[in-house]
Amino acid sequence: MAKIQIPSVTEISKSLSKDKFLPIYFLCGEDQYTLDLAVETIEKAVAPFVLSDFDKEVISAEKSQSLSQILDLAFSFPFGGGKKLIVVKNFEKFNDKKELSAFIKNPPDFSILVVTQSGKISDPSKDPYSNLLNMRALFEARVATGDELIDWLVKKAKQLGINFPGNIAQFLVDIVGEDKALLEIQLQKLLNYLSDKEKVTTEDIIKIASPTKEYSIFNLQDVVGKGNKSKAIEVAYNLFDSGMEIVVIVNMLSKFVLIVAQIMELVKLGINDNEAARLAGVSWGYYVNCKKASYMMNDERLLNASRALLNADIAVKTTSADPKTVLLTLISEMLGHEVSSSF
Repeated sequence: MAKIQIPSVTEISKSLSKDKFLPIYFLCGEDQYTLDLAVETIEKAVAPFVLSDFDKEVISAEKSQSLSQILDLAFSFPFGGGKKLIVVKNFEKFNDKKELSAFIKNPPDFSILVVTQSGKISDPSKDPYSNLLNMRALFEARVATGDELIDWLVKKAKQLGINFPGNIAQFLVDIVGEDKALLEIQLQKLLNYLSDKEKVTTEDIIKIASPTKEYSIFNLQDVVGKGNKSKAIEVAYNLFDSGMEIVVIVNMLSKFVLIVAQIMELVKLGINDNEAARLAGVSWGYYVNCKKASYMMNDERLLNASRALLNADIAVKTTSADPKTVLLTLISEMLGHEVSSSF
């Protein structure tokens, strides 16, 4: 059986023409940033037709709530005589999901129901998703990665009046990660920082992407790459105290170790840095920086670091362990022993 392809949320605009709307917009997916933006787009389009504040409801579902009670609101007439807008978030928490099928089959002409569900739909062929697909009211926000994410970032920067070449965009992703919300925050910081929006450099990116004036994630990678355990702990604590979440620190160190492992293989093949960076899927600047990690250029140390990162990831996601204790254990296990190299 062929896999069912759910239309992208980018296609929602096709059903938001003038005063003609769908009775329901069901949005699902793993990209929360895009889901929130899609809801905002629908709200703005519908707003002129909602004539009373009492005709707009935003409900975040709880496990104890009944979907049928919320749907009753959609069937009640608007106070202002125009449209009624009901936004329901966290659809995955409802137990009576199939109640939505009755609404889909016979929706009132005065209500617009916007429903969001975090994560993918496991089986779109089942109710109520199959009915939503049939009426072209089901949309998915897929997480952008690789070239698609870079293209989005370049376009977003252009909207802000910033000339953002693809290689600079890739460099920012290498430092910050692939979370669109975090990337947009960095663009806003860049907008305030830049004196010349036509010439963005890697130095500009390092300055604005650093959560603190003292250290950046690059500094942590540098000292880990040198095997300097005490300095690595100091920098990691500084990043955490400055607001960087531990999951981000773990993820960025995981990426660093992965790229170092790739570098070892690419160097053996005699591939030049430009081509190697492309093959590794990172910017040239990030690749060259990782290439300096002489301490980590060892199979046993990389394997040891990978185990330590896996243990830290499990601790962060499944326990209530103190974040600084997790960081201390992670770096101690990654580096093993003290090295006297300077920072």
